[in-house]
Amino acid sequence: MRQKIEMILMIEGIAFLLLSGIPAVLMYMNIQGFKVIQTPSIFALHWYIMIFGFFLSIIGNEILIALSMEWSGKTASKKLILTFGSLVLISVLLAILNEITRLQFFGFSYPYIAFIAILLLIYHSRGYLRYSRFGLKPTIYNYLIVLTLIITAFIVIFESFYYYPWLALAFPTLMIFAVMSRDIGLVFRGKIINSKLMALAYFFILFGFFSYPYQIASVLFFFAWAISLYVTGLINVKGILYPKICLNLAWIWLLLASIFSLLNYDAFIHSIALGFLFNTIFGVDVVLMDMLIATFGIRVKVKPSYIPVFLLNLGLLMRIIYDLGFSSPIFVLSAALQGIGIISFFFNIFRQVFGQIIKSEVASLPSYQMKYIATNH
Repeated sequence: MRQKIEMILMIEGIAFLLLSGIPAVLMYMNIQGFKVIQTPSIFALHWYIMIFGFFLSIIGNEILIALSMEWSGKTASKKLILTFGSLVLISVLLAILNEITRLQFFGFSYPYIAFIAILLLIYHSRGYLRYSRFGLKPTIYNYLIVLTLIITAFIVIFESFYYYPWLALAFPTLMIFAVMSRDIGLVFRGKIINSKLMALAYFFILFGFFSYPYQIASVLFFFAWAISLYVTGLINVKGILYPKICLNLAWIWLLLASIFSLLNYDAFIHSIALGFLFNTIFGVDVVLMDMLIATFGIRVKVKPSYIPVFLLNLGLLMRIIYDLGFSSPIFVLSAALQGIGIISFFFNIFRQVFGQIIKSEVASLPSYQMKYIATNH
């Protein structure tokens, strides 16, 4: 399979997912009484690596490659892709060095490196505010994507002065609401979305994050849930069963997050970070397909598996019950189930996709090369 520079952000994102997730799994198992495994010291950075490592890389990939190809007919330059990926990597490495050494230089610098990376995304996203290659005007979808990046840039700077990890969750959550203002229709075969109402839900979720931990945040999250559920029509929507199940689970967790914001910090955070965000990712894996199609120019088909969905949600349910004060020896499995569910999802996707890409590339080889491969294998 030929190497593609555009793959670097996707590979980087998966690496950050493992770097963030494995220490978190070990720590939660430790907290719940399984103390055999030593917890890595970088657990305190779990939230930063997940948001400004994994999600920033994956969302950056979407903006610089898939959406760019769709809107303008070309991806970002290889130089811009490499620069962005390098900045995200440097930011995470500096954050880890800060955690290990506690040197003031590292602690001061790493949020600003992430800030510069986000500025690059904003710079490239200017093209989304112009007419598309087909002459289409920018829509609410385009404006919300750019707005989310601008808001995230301010959040990164704010986080460098004040420690409010939950605020960083606004970045991937708002981006999902921005993308859903259009792409939910693609997932369910042309369903028309009221993008203005979805934008209203977007601002409710935004102000919900800004007002947490005050009680008004719960009301704002609830309105965001109610409006977005009405707009998307997830309960009665027609279409493929798998994304319908995943997205309905995501919106159930969003509703629970609005309730847990009044009761328990950990339950609130996990309901959004794992319940809402990852069930949405599972449900709209078409986004991952867009990235791969834009990268390789090959249309691929993936058969989804319900096993990752089951493992993620079972583990999360056990984790939330524990967060709310209940205890059971079986809850020690909650973090491991969540981790296995997420990793198995990506493994299933990439196993199928890369197999099809390899077959496609072999099939496109000249006949004499195919004979050589057959002879030597």
